[in-house]
Amino acid sequence: MKKLFLFALASIAILSSCSSDDSVKVTEDKLTKKWYYKSYQANGDTDAYDHLPCAKDYVEFLPNGSYTEFYINDCTPLETGSSTGSWVLEGNTVAVAIDGENYNGKITKLSDTQLQLTIRADYDDDGDEENVKVNFTNN
Repeated sequence: MKKLFLFALASIAILSSCSSDDSVKVTEDKLTKKWYYKSYQANGDTDAYDHLPCAKDYVEFLPNGSYTEFYINDCTPLETGSSTGSWVLEGNTVAVAIDGENYNGKITKLSDTQLQLTIRADYDDDGDEENVKVNFTNN
């Protein structure tokens, strides 16, 4: 009887973890390109990403599994930075490894021009993690 109860609990947990986000059609062909930050959505608010006027910050997924994040620190003089690593796509989840740190996000929207990753992060610095939707565009 105890085994049957554990099986029932496991079945409920598996079924309740499914969501409509799993219906997003994710392909490496659509993901492998340069994606510019557009906005963040958390706690019911949407905040535009503030790019500096001289260039845009971006992430890039390359077909060979390499990942680059490029950012502008200052325009005068031009001061840039970047981080590189690798990425792997598993279903609708993209996992990125940079300098021994691992990050992952669920792809909740993907088209030729839009990417949305849902991640867990302490967006409002209150000590608790929230679901944060990070929106990107490729132009």
